[in-house]
Amino acid sequence: MVTPLTGVSDQQKLMRSMASGSQAAFGLIYDQLSVPTFAICNHYLKSPAAVDEAMCGLWLYVWRNAAMLSGLGGSPWSIIIGTAERHAAYHAQTERLAREADISVVARR
Repeated sequence: MVTPLTGVSDQQKLMRSMASGSQAAFGLIYDQLSVPTFAICNHYLKSPAAVDEAMCGLWLYVWRNAAMLSGLGGSPWSIIIGTAERHAAYHAQTERLAREADISVVARR
């Protein structure tokens, strides 16, 4: 069972640690936020494959941009959740545009 880290200072310490390259800190953050970020991606996206792709992209983004994210105002958890929403919405729009392009190509034939 994962004990939630509700204290913003604990979250900030973990984010700074992850920004310094700590894989352990990344793992702890992922353990805390994988379920809510999955729920967000699942809400926005139609297919399980798209959800998986969005989750991989989101967490890769979080890892690569931890220093920038840790410098933003607000709690690190709310920053990552907000990032997940924007990321999932972008993937949903891309998914929708791809479907529309497929439909228009079929309609032209």
